[in-house]
Parts: sequence; C-alpha cells; structure tokens
Amino acid sequence: MKEKILKNRKLLDTIIIIFVAAILGMQLLKSSLDVYYDDGVQHIGRAFGTLASIKESGIFPNIIPSFANNFGYSWNLFYGPLSVYGVIVFSLISNNFIVGYKLFCFLCLVLSGIFMYKFSLKLINNNNAALLSAIFYLAFPYHLTDLYTRNALGEFASFVFIPLVFLGLYNLFYTEDNHYYISIGAIGLILTHNLSTLFTAVFALFYVIFNLEKIKETRIKKGLLINIVFIVLATSFFWLPLLETKFSANYQVYEQAAMSTAESTAEHGLKLKQLFVTTKDGSYIFELGPHIIIILALSIMSFRLIKKELKENYALFLVFSIITLWMSTKYFPWKFLPDELCIIQFPWRMLMFSGFFVSLVCAINIYTIIKNFNYKDVAVISIVAIGYTFCIFMSYLPINDNLSNIEEISLGKFSGKEYETVAGVGKGEYLPTRAYKDRFYIASKEDLIITLEGKAIIENEKKEGLKLTADIKTLDAEYTTFELPFLYYPGYEVRLDGMLVKTYETENGFLGIVMGPEDSAEISVSYKGTPIMKYSMIVSFLAFVALGIYIWKKH
Repeated sequence: MKEKILKNRKLLDTIIIIFVAAILGMQLLKSSLDVYYDDGVQHIGRAFGTLASIKESGIFPNIIPSFANNFGYSWNLFYGPLSVYGVIVFSLISNNFIVGYKLFCFLCLVLSGIFMYKFSLKLINNNNAALLSAIFYLAFPYHLTDLYTRNALGEFASFVFIPLVFLGLYNLFYTEDNHYYISIGAIGLILTHNLSTLFTAVFALFYVIFNLEKIKETRIKKGLLINIVFIVLATSFFWLPLLETKFSANYQVYEQAAMSTAESTAEHGLKLKQLFVTTKDGSYIFELGPHIIIILALSIMSFRLIKKELKENYALFLVFSIITLWMSTKYFPWKFLPDELCIIQFPWRMLMFSGFFVSLVCAINIYTIIKNFNYKDVAVISIVAIGYTFCIFMSYLPINDNLSNIEEISLGKFSGKEYETVAGVGKGEYLPTRAYKDRFYIASKEDLIITLEGKAIIENEKKEGLKLTADIKTLDAEYTTFELPFLYYPGYEVRLDGMLVKTYETENGFLGIVMGPEDSAEISVSYKGTPIMKYSMIVSFLAFVALGIYIWKKH
C-alpha cells in the first residue's frame, strides 16, 4: 500500500491541494457572501455586459453598448479579457453570474496551489516541502483577502500564473526541462491583470540578471528568445489594440496622476503592526500570521544548513520576500518616486508577491531544520496555517442577505456627479478624458444624433446596441457637424449612402462626423473593430497554435 502511495505521490498531493482549497474556499458556498463588495460588482458587471454584447453582436466585443448610459463603454480595450471570459463560461454552465463568479474563483484557487506545488517540487526536489509551500501559498491571508473582501478578480487570478513564470525561468537556467512555462505564465498574466504582469516582469528581470552568466549558453539565449516571441505574438490581440486606443485619443486612465500620485500611494502604505495583527476597524487582512512570522524568522538558522544547490535561489527569494514586505509598508520611499511608477496605487498589493516568495522560503526553512521531515510534519503545520487563516476570515466576510442577481442591478448609469463609482464602470477611468471631465453631459445627453454646427433634418433614427441608422439632410450652405450617440473608441465604422466617412472625437468625447453643404444621405453606424484589431487576432491565433505544437513536440 505504501509503495502504491509513493508511486502516485504527485496525484495524492494534488488531491490534498484540492481538498485544502475546498476548505479555504468553503465560504464561497454561502449564498449571503457579498460578491459585489468592493471590486466584485465591477468584475461581475463587466462579465454580464460582455456576454450581453456577444449575444447582440455575435463577436467578442471591445465595447459594452448598454454601459455609460447606453453610449458604450470599454473595459476590454484596456483590461485583460481572461478573467471576464472565465466568469462568462461558468455563468453559462450554471445559468447564474454569481455562481459562475464563485466557480471561476474556486478554479483559480485550486490552480494556484497546484502550480505552486509544481514549481516548489522542481526547486526543492522534495514532495513534502513542495506540498507545504503550496498550502502556505493557498492559505496566505492576502490571497484570501483578494478572494473574499476585495473581490479583486484580476489580481486574485494572477496568483495562478506567477509560479509558472518562475518555473519556466528555473527550468531554463538550472535544468534542461520545459521552459515554455515562461510563455504560459506570462501570457496568462498579460491577459489577466496589467499591474501583476508589470511587477512579475520586474522580479523576473532581476532573476535573469541574477543568472546573467548562464545566458552565454546558446540553449538559454535561444530559450529566452523563443519565449519572448511566443509571449509577444500570442498576446498581440490584446496589447496592440490597447496601444492603438492609447494613441487614438486621450483616455482618463492614461492621464498623469489620474489613478494615483506619489503622495496618495505613500499614504496607503501599511503600518508595521498591520503585518502582525489585524485591527477590528480594518476591512482587509494584511497580516502574515504568527506561524509565517515565526517560520520566516528561522531563516537566520536555516541559511547555513541549506543544501548547496538550493542556497543561491533560496537567498534570492529571501531577499525578494524582505523587499516585497518592505514595499507594502509606508516605510518604503513611495513619495519620492515619480507618479508614473506609482500606478500600483496601493503598496499593500505587493503582498501578493510576498505570498509567493515567503511561502517558498518558509517551506524550505521547515524542510531544512526538521530532520526526517515527513507527511506528519506537513499535516501538523498545515492544520495550523489553514486553521488560523480560516478563523480570522470568519469575522471579516462581507455579508448581504438581500443579494440581487446582476440582471437586477442598474449597471453603467452615470448620474452626473463629479466623482462617483458606478456599478459596471468603476470610476469611469476608461472614458475618453473629455467625457470623463463632464460626466453630467453623459448623464443628461439624449441617446440621439445631435447637430453641433449648422442645421439639419434627422429622420427615421434607429439605434440598437452598437448600430445606428438614420436619414439626414443638411440645410446649411456650410459644412455641418454631428455628434453620434457613441463614446469615442477606435473601431466604429460610419457610412453615408454606403460610402465610408472619416470620424473624429468631439469636444464632449463622443463620435463625430462632418457632412457637406445641403447634402442628404442615409447614415449607418456599426462597431467593426480596426484593421489592427482584426489582424492581431489572426496573429495571436497562429501564435497559440504554434505554441501548442511546440509544447507537443517537446513532449
């Protein structure tokens, strides 16, 4: 029996990880768990709006037509699509967006543990230590803060891909195994959460610099190049339209200090005690847990005992652990950094990286210090870690006994207030800057074509989603300008009697056209996407096929 267990050890550990994830994710079963709390309503609203747009247009849309008072609002040109389509798939299976959101979250929780185990096993080469590392990662308090109280779906899903990036890097530099995990992890991050991608790239770059001498090898140079090409091409359907949008007009998200400033970022830094204890007046849990603090402190003792082949990676990850914990606090010099580097907004976001590096370091410490480290040791320490994290979250779960279905919530409706957070569109940060600065105009504007300059007769106007038709006759001897009832995003196609005409952004941030003097024509508007959007989809599809073939051939 024991021999059979050992032969199937990886399978057994995977089952244990799923079981642990089920315990930690048990609160998802509560029907009263407020999944709309904080960022939750934005992510679920985005998924709901995106699915409605797919049903209406039959394509994967960049713009959600019913949002921003029916003038069309875009999340998908700015924010990775992976999490939204994950929620959509499970919502279709369960026929409920709340259930779909929870199922996708649970899948992310499970996969984060499995991939952490996979990387830890490769690094430490010990099943018990790898399993403990995965359990620490799953039970890291900030991991569950993202799940339960922040409902930060993009950041929470990023926990899945960080271990894969470092698994690929480790394979590239230290083994001759499959380094394509770099591509899988990086692609997942890019299509999930921009900020997590940025900071993972920074730590990955330091890891490469740490192993700079090895890059002289042809195998490693070739491996890096292959992964970079796969990453760039496979994600081009996202980042190329994103860049095109950025340079086509001014959008609020790109305005200087729009999201945060050095001062505001510094203000959100944690006090040191918040890493040790959670106060009753806080809604988020940032503490590490006494078990993690104690085991982390053992690094002083374990460093000299660690195996030689593991020591240099351990030392680097220990440094990364200390740096990320420091960066999460107000003692890091955020206020002296330029605003462009403060897009992190909240320094405590760095705890997601602390969770990754600290989990590795703590598992190695235990494995090194305890002689004959075995399954019983893993069980005892895991029970402490799981029990502590489970208990502290019992008091911090957002509860709403009258939770509505997302279909019953008014999504994307601006009231005209200068500063407001709106369900489905957040603070409107992806609005054209001109529209963002006058949201009262959005709230008060009729959903019709209006004449900005000159005179015209507009008849038979009909608008459905991202399509519009009407008959227009200009009455002025000069040119007549019109504002169409669509916020300005690239990809709209406007035709007059079938002839394509040029569009522009109006002073209000809407789609505008110009007609000649005393002209009459049938106007038709539809969202088609730009040539860059279409060609990049083809490039990405081919790149994914090529990556699949490359992985298949490797095996």
